[in-house]
Amino acid sequence: MRALATWQDKCIDSQLLVASIVGLFKQRGLDSDKLLRGTGIFTADIRKPDHLISPKQLSRLLDNALSLWPSGDLSFLLGQLWLPSQSGALTAGIFCARDLKSLGHFWHKYHWLTQPWLQTWHWQGEQEWHFLLSLDLGMQRHKQFFIELSLSSLTACCKQLLGQAWRGSISFPYPAPANLAHYYKYFGTELSFDAPLCRISMAKSLLCQPLLFASHLETHAIDFTGSKYTEQLNKPAALQPWEHPHASTLDRYFNEPLASTVLGPQLTMAKNARQALLAHGFRHGLAAGIRLKLMQKTLSLPEMAQLLEISPATLKRRLGEMGLSYGQLVDESRLIKALYFLAEPEQDANSIAHSLSFSDASNFRRSFKRWTGQLPAYFRFWLA
Repeated sequence: MRALATWQDKCIDSQLLVASIVGLFKQRGLDSDKLLRGTGIFTADIRKPDHLISPKQLSRLLDNALSLWPSGDLSFLLGQLWLPSQSGALTAGIFCARDLKSLGHFWHKYHWLTQPWLQTWHWQGEQEWHFLLSLDLGMQRHKQFFIELSLSSLTACCKQLLGQAWRGSISFPYPAPANLAHYYKYFGTELSFDAPLCRISMAKSLLCQPLLFASHLETHAIDFTGSKYTEQLNKPAALQPWEHPHASTLDRYFNEPLASTVLGPQLTMAKNARQALLAHGFRHGLAAGIRLKLMQKTLSLPEMAQLLEISPATLKRRLGEMGLSYGQLVDESRLIKALYFLAEPEQDANSIAHSLSFSDASNFRRSFKRWTGQLPAYFRFWLA
């Protein structure tokens, strides 16, 4: 199996975020030497193509950046720069998407090339698509920064590609921050806080609107979801394969060769992105890889270590370097699955408890309240 990136693995392209941060510091006349101090990153390195840094280096850089930046808008400014700063196969694919739905599918498949610190999940409700965000590569220490960065890049991308402001609602997994004015400025007013996970909800009608470039270049626009999967994608199923009523459909969908999921002869852009991803040494960080396996099957730490071909002690140590424990990842994976099950009317506490390997419904309710502060019934329609 492909290796999972750990705390000290050089796996992040310095052009993705480091170059933009350094550029903003220089524009503001701030000391870039202080910014890079203690990171092991040098200005000359940033100019090199294919220069990689580790999650440890990125985390230290963000410690410096957030302490030196004079206001609370650094993540938002970086988000506005995200699309213009992209280059290569991923950008070409983005501009060839028909609509936000196909763009989202393409981004999900290849996001390691541009935002490797993220892991995403989605669910189809009656009127909306819901997207859940998890963090990878040990970046939960800077959770607020990366959520602000990711969502501001989303809203800016929508405005640039749709020609209109983003519309939707967002739930944040932390209390209302001190820089709340920036949230209203960039994300709108349909915001809530203290959620169990970061959730972005968008109307289906918005996701199906054609992008500006697709309308002008209709013959070259790509539907990355593919017509043969339209019916399957309309079913309420998560992006990641796991033990779910539609698991076989999902497994087939994700294991299908890329060429069969793209319409028409315009395969070059998607193939280039796929080749770039295959050439990369990693595709997931350790936390994301573990979550994916836990979404498919409940595994103890020794069982997971055996699957990853390392010792339990090594797995504990590598997670500890990222400020994580195996129990945290187990709880988060169970929470995501529980929220999906709660969105299905036919599921009750007993069936969900059984699916999540709890001994009974009472144990499930107690665990759910520990995770969220609320009983399961409170989130019955959270992904509806």
